[in-house]
Amino acid sequence: MHTFTTNEIGRIIIIHLGKGEDILSSVQSEINRLNVRNGILVSAIGSLRCAKLHAITTLEDLPTNEYFTYTDPIELGSAQGLIINGEPHFHLTVSDSKRVYTGHMEPGCEVQYLAELAILELPELSVTRKLDEFGISYISALEE
Repeated sequence: MHTFTTNEIGRIIIIHLGKGEDILSSVQSEINRLNVRNGILVSAIGSLRCAKLHAITTLEDLPTNEYFTYTDPIELGSAQGLIINGEPHFHLTVSDSKRVYTGHMEPGCEVQYLAELAILELPELSVTRKLDEFGISYISALEE
């Protein structure tokens, strides 16, 4: 277990995305433009015309993922995650008229009408991501 704390909270960033915008590339552009190093995606809702995600398919030590693309009218019920060292890692829950889907957000989640996201910046948190022996990304203290 690793625990990281900060007493400093920075900006609250609200992002509105419109028809056709890609969620991850848009968020990446904004966190680059605003120089957000670390933060929390605390809310994301909206409608999508395409949702792309992946989920694990095994309990083995080395992960196996399956990738899914859904291209129906889709509701983005929620998304949450972290931005660590300028890199977003988000998970989402979406639904069409028949099912609910959840997993790791992939590039290509395209907005149908709108998407609204809220990011809480953590400017004093000194962390990065590293890979463990299984190729899994984990949060680590930023070495100075």
